[in-house]
Amino acid sequence: MIEAFHLRAAERGVTLFSDLTLSFDEGEVWIVTGPPSSGKSLLLRILAGDRKPDSGDVLADGESLYGGSPGARSRFRQLSAFVPEALPADGRTVGDLFRLSALSAGKIPREERTRREEQLLGLLGVAGTREVLLRHLSVSERTRVALAAELFRGPKVLFLDTVLANAGKDWADSLTGLFRALAREGRTIVMLERDMPERLKVMVGPETWGDPEADTDPRIREAGPFLLFRLSHGDRKAPAGDPPDEPPGETPDESPRADGTASERPPEAGEEGEP
Repeated sequence: MIEAFHLRAAERGVTLFSDLTLSFDEGEVWIVTGPPSSGKSLLLRILAGDRKPDSGDVLADGESLYGGSPGARSRFRQLSAFVPEALPADGRTVGDLFRLSALSAGKIPREERTRREEQLLGLLGVAGTREVLLRHLSVSERTRVALAAELFRGPKVLFLDTVLANAGKDWADSLTGLFRALAREGRTIVMLERDMPERLKVMVGPETWGDPEADTDPRIREAGPFLLFRLSHGDRKAPAGDPPDEPPGETPDESPRADGTASERPPEAGEEGEP
């Protein structure tokens, strides 16, 4: 469980948010939205243990990331995945991302590592890109290879910055199903998006989404400048009165297991409509 208490953060002397208190339980998927320049990416870095807040603290399974032992943040980051909004299109290859991720995955035989890499890349529609330079990939492809590399080490918590928007509309539904399935394995997923995907707005209802203060939908929270939507409970029993997480008649997509295996794939790369 991730708990944030009374967070305050400022940049260039301007306070972006203050007295922010949030919690994300095991097996939950949350989408966080907010206005431009509200500090969404900064909040994600704080929750991930990457940037100390100007005041307040974050607890991961009861352990303080900023007021506890010096190694707490390092241990938490070893168990977490982080996909930034923009992956630099530099001289690295896709394989380089996996090699970096493997440093946190422990000793894995070369054949097993190659098998898992290929399965994850195939799952996310970017098979055959292992030796490709990142700068030769589209924004959507870079986003998906970054996610594949982070999933390689089986993280307990995923922090994802604008992954749905950057992956493109043809992949948003498949990734949403993937994240729900990962939650059913007990993962906690916190995603930032510029705006809630239209399909999820329809699922919640335009009146509810347009005026969250006037509704009691337990999936929606307001915290400072941010609006949060709980996409999934995972395997936890939903509290009484909670609406179902899945839209009526929808069957969730299958996900990769922690070792990179999967039983069902989203669309192939050629089906996504990219040039």
